[in-house]
Amino acid sequence: MTQHRDVVVVGGGRAGLAAAGYHLRRRGLDFVILDAEATPGGSWQHMWDSLHLFSPTAYSSLPGRPGETYPEAGNVVDYLTDYEKRYNLPVLHGARAGAVRRDGAKLLVKADAGTRRARAVISATGTWTQPFLPAAPGRSIFAGRQLHTVNYRSPADFAGQHVIVVGGGGTPAPRSPPTSPWTAATT
Repeated sequence: MTQHRDVVVVGGGRAGLAAAGYHLRRRGLDFVILDAEATPGGSWQHMWDSLHLFSPTAYSSLPGRPGETYPEAGNVVDYLTDYEKRYNLPVLHGARAGAVRRDGAKLLVKADAGTRRARAVISATGTWTQPFLPAAPGRSIFAGRQLHTVNYRSPADFAGQHVIVVGGGGTPAPRSPPTSPWTAATT
């Protein structure tokens, strides 16, 4: 059975919660958030332990709910969990969206948690589950370890090794490696 909504938000991380919890609700729209994660917290549940958000509260808090300055990953998960509960957002966890297609004047969102028909879809999926690895000269023949930020866990994994970090993303607060399209190659 197809459910009807004004808006379907695909992704229950920071962007999805901000769009739904503030903007859609303020406009009185009927919406649902489909989140592939089994629990609240978005991709922050999978970040390395030493990661700190690298922006001040004024730039990183979700609308209507101030957060702490430079929080650790676990604190961000708690913050997102609290935001979801505080605003009683209609999030379906464990609901991976598989396809969006036009269906007349509406959009049809097919997910493993059922099909929804909506006037609009907000894609707030982020990049964590499909990291981008750019082409780099010699990358295919490099014999050392190469990994993307999503596979990084701890600096202890690289103790005593020669490391090069390549990337163009933002740099978190000290004690963390840079977030980037691809993070480290070691010899």
